[in-house]
Amino acid sequence: MGEAVGGGVTGVILAGGRGARFGDPFKCLRPVCGVPMMLRVAAALQPFSSRLVVATTRSHGPVAWLARLWGMEVVYTEGRGYELDFSELLPYAPAVVAACDLPFLTPNHVARLISKPVMSTAVGAGGYVGLTWLPSGDTARWVDVSMPDLVDVDTREGWMALAGCTGPTYPVFVDPGSLLPHEDVESVPALGGMVRPIAVDAWTCTVLDGHHRLSALAERGLPAPVVPLDYSRIDVRDGDGNEVSKLAVLSAASRGVKLGVRATRHYYNGVHVSELDHVEADIGFLARVRPLKCDPI
Repeated sequence: MGEAVGGGVTGVILAGGRGARFGDPFKCLRPVCGVPMMLRVAAALQPFSSRLVVATTRSHGPVAWLARLWGMEVVYTEGRGYELDFSELLPYAPAVVAACDLPFLTPNHVARLISKPVMSTAVGAGGYVGLTWLPSGDTARWVDVSMPDLVDVDTREGWMALAGCTGPTYPVFVDPGSLLPHEDVESVPALGGMVRPIAVDAWTCTVLDGHHRLSALAERGLPAPVVPLDYSRIDVRDGDGNEVSKLAVLSAASRGVKLGVRATRHYYNGVHVSELDHVEADIGFLARVRPLKCDPI
C-alpha cells in the first residue's frame, strides 16, 4: 500500500442512520473480518484526508465514542438519511463523503472518485452506494462513477453473508506512542520496505500482535499501520495453547504491565491474526501520512 497522501481534503463518514432495514442503528460498529465497518471506511479515506470527521446523531453515543477514541472529529446531523445529511456537509468541501456501511471500500475506489473535477458519486451493481466526492460546494453538476464491486450492507442477512472475509483489510495509521502494549520485546527488529499491520483492540487501543514491529516504528518515529479488531471476536491463547483471559491482557496494557515476550497468541476464526489478509504499508508512505492518535480515554 503506497497511495498518495491528501492535502486539504476532509474524509467524512456518515454514521447516523437509523439502520431500519438492518434492525440495528449501530450497524456501522458491526465487524467485518473482525474490524468495525466504520473503521474499515476510515482506513480507505485516511490516505487522502488531512482530517477525518464522523457525522452521526446525538443518540448514537457508541459511534461518537469509537470515533473520538481513534482521533476522529465528531459532528452531529439529524440522521435523516444519506442525501439529507449530505446536504449538511457541504461546508466541509473539498471532501469525500462515505456511508459507514461500505466494508470493502478501498483507497483505490477513493482515488478513482477524486480524480473527477466535479461532484462525483459512486454507483455499485445495485445503484448508488453512498460514496461522493465533493470538490466544492457546487452540487449543480455531477457525474456517476461505475464501481460494480462496491457494495453497501443494508440488511443483517447481507452482513452475515460477509462472514467468510472475502477481500483484504486496509490499515489505519496511528501514532505508535498512543497504543498500549501488553508484551515485552526481545530486540528492536529492522524494517523492510513493506510493513505488516499491527493488530489492536478497537475499543481500548491495546496491542494484540506486532509488538516488535511497533517498537521498530516508534524508534524510527514512523506511524504504525494498524488493524483495529473487535476483541469480542478474538480468541486468546498462550504458547502452550491454553486459554488466556482477555481481561488480564487489557488490564496489563492499561496499567503498563508487560506479560512477557510473546506471551499471547490471538486468533480470529481459528486463524492467527498475523495470517489474515491485511494489506501491508510501504515504509515511504508511512513517512508522509498524517497519523491518527488512539486515545483510550
